[in-house]
Amino acid sequence: MKNILTVALGCLICCNVWSNEQTKYANIYADSLIKQFDRSLEYFDGGLLENPFYAKILAARIYLETRNAVEKNGEFSLVEVLDSEAYAHVVKQIDLIAKNIKAYQARIKQSEIKNLIYPSSGANGNVTGNTFPYKVWSLTFDDGPRSQRTEKIVDNLYARSLKASFFMLTRKAKRYPKTVDYVLDANMELALHSYSHPDLSKASDKKLEYEISQAKDDLQKLTGKKLTLFRLPYGAGMRKTDLREKIAKDHLIHIFWNVDTLDWKDKDPVSIYQRTIKQMSRTPRKSGVILFHDIHAQTVIASEMVMDYLIEQNMTVCPVGVVILHLNTIPQDCLK
Repeated sequence: MKNILTVALGCLICCNVWSNEQTKYANIYADSLIKQFDRSLEYFDGGLLENPFYAKILAARIYLETRNAVEKNGEFSLVEVLDSEAYAHVVKQIDLIAKNIKAYQARIKQSEIKNLIYPSSGANGNVTGNTFPYKVWSLTFDDGPRSQRTEKIVDNLYARSLKASFFMLTRKAKRYPKTVDYVLDANMELALHSYSHPDLSKASDKKLEYEISQAKDDLQKLTGKKLTLFRLPYGAGMRKTDLREKIAKDHLIHIFWNVDTLDWKDKDPVSIYQRTIKQMSRTPRKSGVILFHDIHAQTVIASEMVMDYLIEQNMTVCPVGVVILHLNTIPQDCLK
């Protein structure tokens, strides 16, 4: 089967020039999908990867972000659709991407890690959080650093004696070196999220070398820290063998997630929080990996609310790397 996005994104290249109408309709569809996803959390008992709306939400994010077209000024409604044919065309393109994502999600579900975790192109090299110990959580933050927002999140964690994993873009780390130091001085975990956040499922070998190998080397030189964890932008490309092998050859373990806050689109901290805790309650062991993005203002507030919830519910919070060591039978103070 072709990789998760090759067919779909190839279709996009052939389409008409990206217009304001397409931008608006793609945002309308994304917002409607999130509303349906939130409603489904009231009755759907399955996990994140089984949810019928999640693949389409991921697809909408890829569709919008790869064109820098995410609307950041409020929420759209279906009543704003004036051209039903144009809207249907956008929906069809996004759903085509989602079809391939759904196939990939099914594969993840069938191959949950059962043995030791180590850099591998197989199941042992990919962590979703579904095999974490009971009531053990990892807070993860992608796409940063972003100066004051990242630092405020670190302050909130530090004030609660919590530690999280920050999946940084090397390009942004070089832009905000003082913020990187701020994260590390608070003993947070550093992880890699590529150099510049492209869709790596369709990248050339040269591009992969830059976005993974060079990104790792440069971030290690900048920080003096050894990197062992990696997260693909959008989580896209996990079904592509050469990409998985590249990650493993760079001695990196891929980290997925089983709770998505959707803070990249939702601007309301309260709804982000509510969505998060509902998903948490539906995970196999009431445990796993929570996905945030520390570049958004709403994330600062919502993540603080989730931190307080974790403490109130007497949950254990540890960085991803610490949980992996525990699962690999190496004792960790965080999980005693």
